[in-house]
Amino acid sequence: MLYDTHLHTIPFSTDSGMVFSEVQKERKAQGLGLVLTEHMDYGFPPFDFDPDEYFKAYSPYRSDTLLLGVETGFTADAREMNRSLVRSHPFDMVIGSVHAVGGRDLYEDGCFSQFADKEEAFCVYLETIIENIRDYDDFDTLGHIDYICRVAPYPDPLLHYSEYGDAIDTILRILADREQSLEINTRLFANTEAVASLEEICRRFEDLGGRTVTVGSDAHRAEVIGNYLTAAYGLAETCGLAPVYYRERKKYPVTQ
Repeated sequence: MLYDTHLHTIPFSTDSGMVFSEVQKERKAQGLGLVLTEHMDYGFPPFDFDPDEYFKAYSPYRSDTLLLGVETGFTADAREMNRSLVRSHPFDMVIGSVHAVGGRDLYEDGCFSQFADKEEAFCVYLETIIENIRDYDDFDTLGHIDYICRVAPYPDPLLHYSEYGDAIDTILRILADREQSLEINTRLFANTEAVASLEEICRRFEDLGGRTVTVGSDAHRAEVIGNYLTAAYGLAETCGLAPVYYRERKKYPVTQ
């Protein structure tokens, strides 16, 4: 069974457009394992939620194929709050992600005006990841390393290893040394060049001792659940990485 390990629902992720009943319908129709991973971005309201209400609402449906996780947003100010959150609630899986740079959400209008050019924007973005994962380790998988590519307003918005290899290596080494996972996020899989760029990063992760990846659609709408999962799992195999999902913060292999 394949697992889609990155999903967001109403009302807990306020940018989502799907409700829990749609998730259940797609899970059964596609025969997938799913992990809900609602946004907890402290300091960026309304991208947070009441974890007690979350578990109250969804725990009755929890099973080996429907798991309850969280996506924590990395900022220096949020580290201790994130640590307290994940240690005080029984999440199955914790994604750690950077959604904001320089105190501004990357989707915020005008966010990129703080940078002189693509090189500065991408270097600051990658350094933000490095600073946060170097000083904080209470997460299971690093979410969408290529997140910035979704909104970068440049002729070539992609994250190329050839251009940012030193910073990317630093990130990958930290994950590999801790035996944490790297996420293969399928949001950009319709773009073959984006997939090729991500493949380079995944191959380098394996070179540096990385062993496991998680695969997620980052679905905010029901019709996106499971998008490009087969291709993403194929990418993991090509790169010599083992796909896993997390249950009770422990790794389990995904078997196809």
